[in-house]
Amino acid sequence: MHRIISTLLLLTIALGTVIVITSENWFIIWVGLETSTLALVPLLCSNFSPRNIEATIKYFLIQAMSAALLLNGALIQAWVTGSWSVLEPVNTVTSLAVAAALAFKIGLAPCHFWLPDVLQGLPFSNGLIIATWQKIAPLILVFSINELTLTNLVLTASIISVLVGGWGGLNQTQMRKILAFSSIGNMGWIVATSTYSYNTALAMLLIYLIINTTIFLILDFLNVSTLGHLNIVAQLSPISIVLIILTTLSLGGLPPLTGFMLKFFSLYVLINNNSILISFPLILGALLSLFFYLRISFNTSLILFPHHIITLTSWRNSNSIKEIPIKAWLISCLFIGGTATMPLALSLYIIT
Repeated sequence: MHRIISTLLLLTIALGTVIVITSENWFIIWVGLETSTLALVPLLCSNFSPRNIEATIKYFLIQAMSAALLLNGALIQAWVTGSWSVLEPVNTVTSLAVAAALAFKIGLAPCHFWLPDVLQGLPFSNGLIIATWQKIAPLILVFSINELTLTNLVLTASIISVLVGGWGGLNQTQMRKILAFSSIGNMGWIVATSTYSYNTALAMLLIYLIINTTIFLILDFLNVSTLGHLNIVAQLSPISIVLIILTTLSLGGLPPLTGFMLKFFSLYVLINNNSILISFPLILGALLSLFFYLRISFNTSLILFPHHIITLTSWRNSNSIKEIPIKAWLISCLFIGGTATMPLALSLYIIT
């Protein structure tokens, strides 16, 4: 695809997200969501391979169904109240329709089944958009939905998402599917926290976006598609071993890495709101997901196939100049994520 066309499509995706975040009209929100979806579809099928086309069609059908649910809920709301305003009290039918539509868009259980297959059929660069940017607008709407009468339903879906995200990734060997189940679990943590604290959920979303963007870019740069491919990372780029280990363990929530703040924020808010029982399944799901995060780190650094000493040091003779800015950007992302934890922790302390 030509660079100008891809740039225009990316700008259209960003415009659709901005429209959703800034609008207070249900119809305009629907238009913004569909603008992002329709602009993303040509980017997803740009490689034009059978697996890529299949993933694009699945993504389009799921997004079309969720858009239909959202629009029908908005129409019922306009029919009952005579207004398209988001600020009007929402009836139960509209709440259920909108909640189901947004659950499909962010991959929240039990509407998560499409995400692993779609990410598996797409390149890391396209999967990055679905796993990060495309979740911003629906999550902002989910945060506003939590002010309605569906708190118990949202909490139940969040708990199921964390457990499914941890359990589903245990037997996976494909990196894209592992990241998909990781996304499902992290969405459960963020949505569960949003029922009690909007600002804390926004901070968690920011941390998730930084860490997930970094790990997607690293795997795309190294062209790693399975756990077995991690064995040769030491030959290709030694510094990438450190980056992969830190980002994956950070995504798993091990202290003192950045991702630990994501779990810490959520548990802090839940315990302060006397929701200790809800925190138990969340911790269980986090422990399950920690297994495949540790397996990624193990395959990266502790399992090496026998190689000749010349091949093990072949990275020293690399003349690829384009690697330098990419690695510098990845390292800067990691440090940005690390230095962001202290201001976020202080803001959480001030807010709560």
